[in-house]
Amino acid sequence: MTSELGTGSLAESDSLKLDKRNIPGNSGRRGERGSVVVLLALAFTALTGFAALVTDVGIIYAQHAHLQNAVDAAALAGVQELPGDPAQAQAVAEEYAQRNGVQAIEVTFAAYNTQISVRAKENVPAYLAVIWGVQSTAIGAEAKAMMVAPTSLTGIVPLSIEEQSLEYGVEYQLKEGGGEGDHGWYGPVQLSGQGAQNYETDLEHGYQGVISVGQVLDVEHGNISGKTAEAMAYRMDEDEREPRNTFEDHDPDAPEIVYVPVVKIRSHQGNSVHEVEVVGFAAFFLEGVAGMGHESIITGRFIKTIVTQGRASGSMASFKEAEDRALTEETGFGLYTPKLLPN
Repeated sequence: MTSELGTGSLAESDSLKLDKRNIPGNSGRRGERGSVVVLLALAFTALTGFAALVTDVGIIYAQHAHLQNAVDAAALAGVQELPGDPAQAQAVAEEYAQRNGVQAIEVTFAAYNTQISVRAKENVPAYLAVIWGVQSTAIGAEAKAMMVAPTSLTGIVPLSIEEQSLEYGVEYQLKEGGGEGDHGWYGPVQLSGQGAQNYETDLEHGYQGVISVGQVLDVEHGNISGKTAEAMAYRMDEDEREPRNTFEDHDPDAPEIVYVPVVKIRSHQGNSVHEVEVVGFAAFFLEGVAGMGHESIITGRFIKTIVTQGRASGSMASFKEAEDRALTEETGFGLYTPKLLPN
């Protein structure tokens, strides 16, 4: 009896196993597995496409940044030849563009040849995005630059010249001799502070702070001839060029070149000039000190030049104003700095 019961139980068990194999839900699970495979394939395709898009967008962004930097450099280089020589400005701009790997640029001029525009276009080949049929993407960049009169400068010297029309190559007195000053003022101004020592240091090295148009300066009373002679001798000794710099042939950073505030008298104290207001800046090539003792006079020949790198600071004449006035004689007393204009 026991044997029969055992056999019957085994048979029943096998029957149950067979019934489980025939449960309809099992075929549905095989279908689910197939659907998952399809979904994974679609997801992989989408992720591949997204990766392609991200990769190519990154390449395009990097190439556009390089193109923009190239036209910026070309515009800043070319504008330094304006307004006098547009042909040379274009040649210089093309040279700088080619140095930065851009072979073809379009150069135009505006505002009476005081403004230069440089444009460039490139096709960036696609890499992974070709799976979507995208072969390349066109990119472009533009830069505009203009010579503008700086309204803030570092490195100016504690001399001055009153506001007037300046003529290229003409000698002007930047410090007058004894008995020639206007109401006890001989031309020097206070930059680092009052006193002969501050005056000498600023005359030797240039004031390291920033002086801006509209700023009011105290004048330096007294002749201070001794400090003047010592500071001028120092500047002249700094010229190590062979042959020495001259007005007709000089380096742009020659020690004889000084930046001077152009001023108008702001106030008097009694009959003596007390304050002056900065209305602009001009550059002069120092000819040395004339006269002896308290009769010492500093003369300089007026030049038109570009502010050397690092000297122009912060604010500048508005671009609109610069465009309207187009670098006429009254715009900046012959001293300019190249600046990129907003596109």
